[in-house]
Amino acid sequence: MPLTQRAAAPLPAGVTDPEDIRGTVARALHRFWDGRETVLLLDDFDHRTTALVDELHACGARVAAVVSRTGPGPGAPAVPQVWRCTDEGLELTRPQFEAWLRQPGAEVHRWLDALDPHRRWLALGTPRTGIARFCGRPVHGWRRPRWAAVEDKTTIDRLWTRTGVASPPHAVLTVAQALRDPRVADRLGGPAGVVVAADSSHGHVGDSLGLRWVPRTHRFTDAVSELGSRARRVRVARFADGVPCSVLAMALPGSLAVFSPIEIVTLGDPAAGRLVFCGSSTHWRPGEAAEREIRDAARRAGDELVRATGYRGLFSVDGLLTEDGFTATELNPRHASGLGLRAAVPDFPLYLFHRAVQERVPGLDGIRGAALEQFVRDAVAAAPSYALSVPAARPGHPDGPARLSDGTSRIDYRVADGAATPVAITPPSADHRAGPACALLAARLGDPALRSFPLGALDGATS
Repeated sequence: MPLTQRAAAPLPAGVTDPEDIRGTVARALHRFWDGRETVLLLDDFDHRTTALVDELHACGARVAAVVSRTGPGPGAPAVPQVWRCTDEGLELTRPQFEAWLRQPGAEVHRWLDALDPHRRWLALGTPRTGIARFCGRPVHGWRRPRWAAVEDKTTIDRLWTRTGVASPPHAVLTVAQALRDPRVADRLGGPAGVVVAADSSHGHVGDSLGLRWVPRTHRFTDAVSELGSRARRVRVARFADGVPCSVLAMALPGSLAVFSPIEIVTLGDPAAGRLVFCGSSTHWRPGEAAEREIRDAARRAGDELVRATGYRGLFSVDGLLTEDGFTATELNPRHASGLGLRAAVPDFPLYLFHRAVQERVPGLDGIRGAALEQFVRDAVAAAPSYALSVPAARPGHPDGPARLSDGTSRIDYRVADGAATPVAITPPSADHRAGPACALLAARLGDPALRSFPLGALDGATS
């Protein structure tokens, strides 16, 4: 039987036992992938690709080729064939690469057809790849336009309003309107100023490209002008001073699984309005009441996401835990990082499971949200992890293990490639946050202006 016409496996009556989750997922994915060949569409081909390649190999598939924006970088897995945009003189940003995938050119078509003349390979892209086919080959788990539209930061407040999820006071304006009326920052700003976010009119603007913190409002027009080249509209919102956090969840057929909140470790320079994203931590323990509030917000948002767009798969709700509770900032309908399941259960094929749910791969419909929720939450709680990197602002830090002690705590970390990776924080803070330790580490590495959140009131911040 051709690989594209496999018989569907009988659906389980209902996988309600967390212990059965791993076996059910493994069997369904192996039935789908065994014997297939794939071409990966990657913005960065480096060590981060290894986990995906390992998942495919474990499920019986073979990675036959890679089409990449850059690379191969350090630690990239070995694959038989690689097409690099940089070899063709194309220096592309990540959003530009995603746009290029829609019209890659005749050379790529000929290269792939020479390797796969019958066009039997499946393509796998990044979580943001929004094409159904690449050079005549189906893209497995592609991102539907109606799902991608939810990520626009200038429209997400409609969803928060419909679901009763708290969000900061804000205004949405065209770039021209914001430049004509800079006093909007004074009207909306709090003790720590405002945050200005770009819309998605010119494509995805992640990696902080579309975000500016304006702690002092006289810099507002500069921030809007910087975003003007990549946006038509901006969202101006009060800066909510709290612990940056996220909660991942999964939309399954007929149910939701909402996992435990994680800390999104972000440092800030109050004088310059600079934000430095350091990664995530599953050690964070915000307390039972706060955890319930955050997870309830994600569940309500997820229910509406599914109702409005038919979304399937992993998504995340990001926000801040302030003194007044949780306030949401964005919803990412894609496989976001930080869940911590790979560190807790290394052989669980999370990437392929997410894509399989999106594509309704047979054999998974019986998995119930409550069972998946318990499996993931229990596994991550039993093996919490850090996924952190603090950049070294000053050269001269030798690679290898190191330790920082401030009299009350000890931070063990490892330096490599101009950044420090925290390994252990002893003793942990009361809520096990990693942000304060990362701020201490940033100071050791030459950037003492960076602080962890919440900052507290900033004297004269809005002047």
